[in-house]
Amino acid sequence: METNTNIFFHSPKELTTDAFLVWLIYFLDSKEEYKVYKQIFFNNVILKKEDCDRAVSSVELKRQENNVDVLLMFRFEDDGEEQTILFENKTWSCQHSKQLARYKTIYPNCYRYFYYKLAYINSQEAKEIAQEQYEVIDADMMSSTIEKMVDLHPFIKMYYDYIAYTFVDTINSFHRKLFVEHHYNVLWGADAQKYLCDIIVKKMTEQNVLYLEIRKGNNRGGCPWTQIDIAKKTEGYQERLFWRVDIRSGKFYIRLNQYAEPSEEEVDYKMRRLKILRNEANSIVGSLQGLHLGEVHNRGIKESEVLIFFLEDNDLETLIEALPKISRRMMDVFRELN
Repeated sequence: METNTNIFFHSPKELTTDAFLVWLIYFLDSKEEYKVYKQIFFNNVILKKEDCDRAVSSVELKRQENNVDVLLMFRFEDDGEEQTILFENKTWSCQHSKQLARYKTIYPNCYRYFYYKLAYINSQEAKEIAQEQYEVIDADMMSSTIEKMVDLHPFIKMYYDYIAYTFVDTINSFHRKLFVEHHYNVLWGADAQKYLCDIIVKKMTEQNVLYLEIRKGNNRGGCPWTQIDIAKKTEGYQERLFWRVDIRSGKFYIRLNQYAEPSEEEVDYKMRRLKILRNEANSIVGSLQGLHLGEVHNRGIKESEVLIFFLEDNDLETLIEALPKISRRMMDVFRELN
């Protein structure tokens, strides 16, 4: 596929998605010959299931009104009732500053509220979106819809190629690359890390191990990390226990970390807790079959390695199957520490 002459590969920003969405809807509404494709788009993306095949007219769109990415207004032809759709569009980022709730306060009676994101949406982000009663449109849903109309205009073909190649194909490749091909370099990407953490969280949930939170960030060198918090101490001396997907010396790993910001007087206390955690971790791992521990580092005061599994040294499915068992025991030990 030719990418150098595809404008969307050179402008991969939220505002580009906003502009394309507005342009596409106006384009499909511009001529009678596009009417069937306009109905396909509305049926697949815009309309509630009970309203599919209802014709719409009086289409109007606004961008960046009250910081909302896109507002779509239209009327159903059969009763003339006006409806409003609100779109919050993302490429790689997540919602921030409670923007979804704020937009619903400004526009409280919309027909639907959409969260359109191209990159991978992990389980925690999906939960937050659902809590705000927004509905997800993802790259797969959009690409499968506009695939039917790529011959109508070069812009549609270019946008389809862009999201299919950059997002749909990439996201759909995560399982194969990680679990079949064992190409762990895919974890240089934040989306692949989030996908792997979702697999871990799903397995933990199946075994009734309740995690606290999924976090993400970047190291100083720019490589992303993703972690699953499983326990925390919030009163007095504060401490967290979490699994992290990251890289060391060119090898990706899943490791269990103890994190705190101890005062000078608390450093020895933290280290005593770390010793207990490591002993218990080694004990539980030693009772399981097929796992190969890496050597933990002792650098740093705030963040300390309890145990580490390098992915190249372990069967990933075996490791993920074991993580809930290890987590459950380590969460119990953490709660019992004085």
